[in-house]
Amino acid sequence: MKGTNKIPLLLLFVILTGCSLRVSKPKYQSSLVPESGQFFKCKMSSEIWVADCRKDSALSKMVATAIQGIINQDSAEVYLFLGDHHVRQLNDTERKYTVLNRDSRAGNAGLQSLLDKYLNRFSYIYVWDTCKDWTWNMALMLSSQNKGIPLTREYADWVVKKYNWKGEVVDLSEEWVNKESAYNWAIAELMPKCHKNILFSVGLRDDWRGAPWTLYDYATASGGFAFWLDDAQKDEQQIIRNICIAGKYNPGSIVMGYAKSGDDLLATVNNYGIGYVVSDYYANGSFWSAYPNKSFYQPKGKARKVKPGKIYVSIIFSDGDNLQFDQNALYLMWENDSLRGTVPVGTTMAAGLQEINPFLLEWYYKHKSENDELVAGPSGYQFIYGRDYQKEGYESWLEKNRRWLASAGFHTACFWHATFGSYCFDRFIETAGLQGIFDGDDKTGIAYKNGVIIMNQGEHIRKEGELYNALMKVKAKEDEPVFVNVYPIAAEYGRNGGIAKLKREIDRLEKERPGVYEYLLPKDLAASAARYFDKKKDDHICLMYYK
Repeated sequence: MKGTNKIPLLLLFVILTGCSLRVSKPKYQSSLVPESGQFFKCKMSSEIWVADCRKDSALSKMVATAIQGIINQDSAEVYLFLGDHHVRQLNDTERKYTVLNRDSRAGNAGLQSLLDKYLNRFSYIYVWDTCKDWTWNMALMLSSQNKGIPLTREYADWVVKKYNWKGEVVDLSEEWVNKESAYNWAIAELMPKCHKNILFSVGLRDDWRGAPWTLYDYATASGGFAFWLDDAQKDEQQIIRNICIAGKYNPGSIVMGYAKSGDDLLATVNNYGIGYVVSDYYANGSFWSAYPNKSFYQPKGKARKVKPGKIYVSIIFSDGDNLQFDQNALYLMWENDSLRGTVPVGTTMAAGLQEINPFLLEWYYKHKSENDELVAGPSGYQFIYGRDYQKEGYESWLEKNRRWLASAGFHTACFWHATFGSYCFDRFIETAGLQGIFDGDDKTGIAYKNGVIIMNQGEHIRKEGELYNALMKVKAKEDEPVFVNVYPIAAEYGRNGGIAKLKREIDRLEKERPGVYEYLLPKDLAASAARYFDKKKDDHICLMYYK
């Protein structure tokens, strides 16, 4: 029998010499057990079917993402092309996939291709009304729990006719008199079957017809409670509070998506031990969650010898706590900017990626240069406002924060809305296991406490020229070094060659003030400042303030 008993030469060498085969692990792979339990995980599938929805209408994309998550509850076999870079990201995996046949003439061709293959898996159509935003949320949750499809009346009539639909059609458009009665019903009837750790602030934001969110697949796959309410309005804020109370969520629970009030949803949900994982335009979440959890490693920061008269600068790109920035703007910046690696730069990143999208976090580690550092965004492993977080749950959150940051490989982080010197801030310093903490309220100046450097996060840099202006305002001191951080905004400064912009501004500064500025990674700046303060031998805390 030809070829059945041949021994590979390498294996034969091992047998004859007694040597052992050792597979070296990547240098970025950590020996720590990766953290888990924060996110819902799908099962991996041996097959991948792709619906190309890039030319679909906004409504079709929303429906396609919702039913993608329901299909992926069984196994993560469906992936959507919603943008060109989603093609690139799936190709990054080097896994085989099949693109479903589609009628390119149709405005909902991607959605149709999904229905052509998977409609027989569904039992219900839930009809919702675009003029009553709460009906979309009710349709999402009902579809998640009952293998349903959330459709408008027009789309429902089309599916019934085109596919000779025999399942049940449930009209939600007149089911509740207002959103309060709808959410009260959902708390009583749907919440008992919802995910115990995850909520979603998702819905019909004003721009949904032009820029529909892409998180819906993860909402329907996980079965988290989904609301769309404005916490800036007292009556709607009270409904959010009712949801949080009824859910009995433990510290470390999360709300995903985004809110009408933006970040300030935290001022409400943090009261109940719920953190934020912003993720409105995060796509294919159910698919990516199927990858096994991984932990990662970065070397600690190295102290440099610092000199009086010089200004030491670290640069941190914003918004990486937001999953959609990790997957979209920051990904494109790392992928496309040919000058990345020429300037020391920190990039904020979500520690939770080690569970919800380990493949993406590993992609960053694989592509990281010696001049790149991955930094935890505000405020550690989840976005919280320290001042608003549930007091009795804070110690539990701190312990989770320490573990998640360690297994993500992060040595620096941003911390928001907690006054330096308060119990909240001090306990974060003591427990996080970090070398450096960047104060998003910019009220610290620079401090050294418990072996940790705490300093202002620094000016938000939105367009070219603002970095130059910010650093020109910093005055060098003849008798001591100055340490400063700046914070370019990924959505604005980072677009269209963010590193190239940094390089041009740095060159301009060097030309006008030669030898004054030195640029370090955030962890190296923290290590250098710590060694400088150690040598000063102050008993408890060293403080310097700069304007």
